[in-house]
Amino acid sequence: MQALAISKVPWKYAAMDFGFTDEQTQLAEQVRRFVAAECPLDRVRALVEGDSLYDGKLWSKMAGLGWTALVVDEEHGGLGLQWEDLVVVAEELGRGLVPSPFISCASAARALGRLGSAEQKQRWLPSIADGSLVATLAVLEPSDALDAEAIATTAKADPQAAGAVLISGEKMFVADAPSAGLLLVAACEEAGVSLFAIPTDAPGVTIEPLSLLDPTQSAGRVTLDDVAVGAEQRLGASGQAWDEISLAVDAETVALSAVLVGAADAAVTLAADYAKVRQQFGQLIGKFQGIKHALAEIHVDVESARSLTYYASWAIDNLEDRSELTRYVSMAKAVASEAVDRAGEECVQVHGAIGYTWECNAHLFYKRGRWARTAHGSPERHYERVLASQGL
Repeated sequence: MQALAISKVPWKYAAMDFGFTDEQTQLAEQVRRFVAAECPLDRVRALVEGDSLYDGKLWSKMAGLGWTALVVDEEHGGLGLQWEDLVVVAEELGRGLVPSPFISCASAARALGRLGSAEQKQRWLPSIADGSLVATLAVLEPSDALDAEAIATTAKADPQAAGAVLISGEKMFVADAPSAGLLLVAACEEAGVSLFAIPTDAPGVTIEPLSLLDPTQSAGRVTLDDVAVGAEQRLGASGQAWDEISLAVDAETVALSAVLVGAADAAVTLAADYAKVRQQFGQLIGKFQGIKHALAEIHVDVESARSLTYYASWAIDNLEDRSELTRYVSMAKAVASEAVDRAGEECVQVHGAIGYTWECNAHLFYKRGRWARTAHGSPERHYERVLASQGL
């Protein structure tokens, strides 16, 4: 996506073109071909019914195409691209309901790149870029609130080692935790909230896989019981990480919005394709106004969500005003959540009785929509953020 700003003119008055660049169009086409060949819905269903959603071979192929390196800087083996390039891939993966830690790794890589020291970046970023390390953010707690005051996980001085801390607490709904090798954990020190890089095999770390409404999503409950962490594992200054943590969560929310847009679009396509072949009373059901109008309205919802998501993705790397950024992130997530929820429900309705069966793929999109309403905050919460960002 191109943002062509007039020199020395504030961004809000700039001339902007949010169409895809040629490179982004090619990237989207590459991802769509890959998903069709390597992870069609039949493969997704096999992963859902198997022992693990994480497919190491599929992930390695994605890494081989450079997707895991998109937002990692070139110095550490990445491509050094922008968040708007990443949402191009996210939307196409969402269209295919592809289970993968793509967003989790990208969000963790971005946080590491912004907060980490040179040594820390060299230690972890190359492995994230080449796909050999799955990393994820661990921020949300049982309080279900995303603010600094809600962080109850503690990081207290370790009496046995100078400069080290012991981390204790519980993190909920940590995306892709069951397949992760590295957790970026938000914990509270005396000076405030810090971010720590903790290997999942560290003593005291327990990960319990969670069963989610959307079976294509992976998450876990992470328990930390006096996990010993050295000073070299703290990202940034002690107690000064919350601003970057909240920005990382917002970036992840935008990427998730792109995933939801892709899924909503696919649900509309699935319903429309079925309406073109299913007959009732001697006519194709796609000719009924009740079907045509419903699908047309949802298509408009999807396009609105897509526009908001693309703009928010550009804003992640280009807006410095946090209140403005918060507004666009929340607008994108709220509208995308509602669009995919409605699209999934209508997809089932169009399919009729068969839409409620396990054999029909419609229910996968319905469950994606139901899950999406609360993942990373409900539409109601995000509308409240939009109002708060405007002082209302």
